[in-house]
Amino acid sequence: MTKPRISFALLRQFLLDLGFREVVVPESHIGFHHADTDAEIMLPVYRPNQHVAQRHLLLVRVTLDAKSLMDGDEFDAFVASRAVQQSVS
Repeated sequence: MTKPRISFALLRQFLLDLGFREVVVPESHIGFHHADTDAEIMLPVYRPNQHVAQRHLLLVRVTLDAKSLMDGDEFDAFVASRAVQQSVS
């Protein structure tokens, strides 16, 4: 069974909704910073419709869990639910 995949646009909006601020370094990376917890997530530049690599989803999951922003299982459920919605649309 394959792991659920979501687009970068969905992940980006999710992080912004959690209170992260986006910082883009053109042709290098996209950073997300959460001021209240000092959480930082650095990702390569993705196109909005591009699927996020599993290793990057894992990075987000671990960071959110470590900073008590979201339990890892909750993040997995979020990704799975969004992956199903994307496949239906």
